[in-house]
Amino acid sequence: MIAILTAVGSLILGISLIQLANGYMGTLIGIRLSAGHVEPVVIGVVTAAYFAGYVTGALLCHRLIQRAGHIRAFAAFAALVVGSVLGHALYFHPAPWAVLRALTGFGCAGLFVATESWLAVKATSANRGTVFATYMVATYATFAGSQFALNLASPDEFTLFALAAILICAALVVVATTRAEQPVVTTGSRLRAGELATAAPVAVAGCFVAGLITGSFYALVPVYGQSSAYSLLQISSYMALAIFGGLLLQIPVARLSDRFDRRLVAGLAALAFAVVAQLIAPGARPHWFFLCWLLLGGFMSVIYPVCVAHANDRMPAEHAVSVSGRLIVISGAGSILGPLLGSGVMSVFGIRGLFDFMAAAAALFAVFALTRTLRVRPPPFKSRRPFLLVPGILAHDVAHAPAEARTGVPGRLRRTTAED
Repeated sequence: MIAILTAVGSLILGISLIQLANGYMGTLIGIRLSAGHVEPVVIGVVTAAYFAGYVTGALLCHRLIQRAGHIRAFAAFAALVVGSVLGHALYFHPAPWAVLRALTGFGCAGLFVATESWLAVKATSANRGTVFATYMVATYATFAGSQFALNLASPDEFTLFALAAILICAALVVVATTRAEQPVVTTGSRLRAGELATAAPVAVAGCFVAGLITGSFYALVPVYGQSSAYSLLQISSYMALAIFGGLLLQIPVARLSDRFDRRLVAGLAALAFAVVAQLIAPGARPHWFFLCWLLLGGFMSVIYPVCVAHANDRMPAEHAVSVSGRLIVISGAGSILGPLLGSGVMSVFGIRGLFDFMAAAAALFAVFALTRTLRVRPPPFKSRRPFLLVPGILAHDVAHAPAEARTGVPGRLRRTTAED
């Protein structure tokens, strides 16, 4: 863990500051639009615009990363996000806000692709789950705390937009001045069409469903709270509790995924989410409701990182940027559809319908993941290797086989297979 933090600690700190700003901005946009008497469907469109930009950025950002390197690309994307965030304060209207949210999503996609591909290259299959869990814990902790920033000023004021811009600039300073060795990105490492889906179909399906669920949840639950006359403190507390659940489950689930088949872990997490989503009832006793809400956020948050680790286990390290970008595209596509479909369901069936919609999506993925786990044997496991980070040497030089996987038992030999 010390080696991990030494190598990528500044990067994790920087992206955590980004998440601190980006976390409450999503909630702020929904609250501000709802307070301005904008229709839920229009709010869903504005929210989906962020993820449309997110998908576009994930498709295109690898070119800048490969040309300029991770650090300079990170700086360019951060500057774009700062400008877009400040633009919201100039004029209030759904149309320009949709454009600005799309630009914000484009920049954030670049930031996350740069970060996740950096982490993927620096990790090995034996500890990739733990590395990504450390990253997710840091970002979820700041994401949870960010919800309380909504209470610092009125949503109508410039203050919250300015604070977000300051935090992103601070993140830029941290990453731009890092002493850590950035990955050496090779050219010509783009994925062929269908290559990732063939190598890791569960990861592709899981990232899509994770985007569908989280996009619906974080976009529409604040809207429901605003329309139900909840205070800003109540809304931010509920959102923070769900995010805190994700913070609690990251490390335990990651360690399980490092020891067992990640497809099994992802499928069980999705199944648990579907069950908890059905148990939540607005009129339930407070302690039962809060426990279910905490678990809901926890199981919702672990599907994506486990699937990302699973995909990187199946691909060579020189594809790290392309794999991260492709998975973010897939997750973003789900996040576009989530608010659009979820807002339609919520308009007809209310908040109960939204939770049924998310539970159904998670249950379908769980069936697929668990079926693949039972029918298709995992690839060979290699023995655990130390987390070595030598400047100029990629993790690919330590563990380079495309089909390598992880094990929690040093030196244990397993049967080999070419199947996923």
